[in-house]
Amino acid sequence: SEEAGGCVNPFMVLNELEAGLDHHSLITAEEQKKRCRELMTLVKEEYADIAKNEVQRAICADEEAIKRLCGNYIDNVKAYTQKEKVKNRYTGESEEPNEQLMRSIEEKIEIPESRKDDFRREIMNYIGALAVEGKTFDYRSNERLHRALELKLFEDQKDTIKLTSLVSNVVDRETQEKIDVVKSRLMKNYGYCEVCATDVLHFVASIFARGDLKEAKG
Repeated sequence: SEEAGGCVNPFMVLNELEAGLDHHSLITAEEQKKRCRELMTLVKEEYADIAKNEVQRAICADEEAIKRLCGNYIDNVKAYTQKEKVKNRYTGESEEPNEQLMRSIEEKIEIPESRKDDFRREIMNYIGALAVEGKTFDYRSNERLHRALELKLFEDQKDTIKLTSLVSNVVDRETQEKIDVVKSRLMKNYGYCEVCATDVLHFVASIFARGDLKEAKG
């Protein structure tokens, strides 16, 4: 359609399917229509999760930032498990491991307080096993930790992106540049065209604006 710039996107398909229920020649019973509408609701919820997940990953796809966050986390976990202190990179002083940082990452993948020690030891044992083989730890090799780091970075960066400004159509230059970076990542990493990348950003921005963005399922 001209309105969508020639693209048929999920929003259009879902809306057309729902609108067509009342006129479908093979779906006439009210019970059938009710069941179809229930299924449509499930599809919309699942699509919303997918869209949020992809936008989240696009926002936090700054590899260097994830590496820094991972390094900081591992430094603190190492100190915690070995009952040592962490050297502050800026002041050079020795400090207690940053429990708030560690938990803020672990909670993203629902590691309860009672399981944090096990999770941290598991990470350190894995790193140790790699070291014995002469290998270096890569956060991408641990899917759960990778997802936790992404979600933490997303939480830290989402306010600077100001996606909600898309809803009001008031976007300053700096914010627009950040949004364009996210859009380009959606196009490169998830196969969106420019029109559909814009559509999905507006969709997720509207969820932000309603204040009910939930962490997408990993």
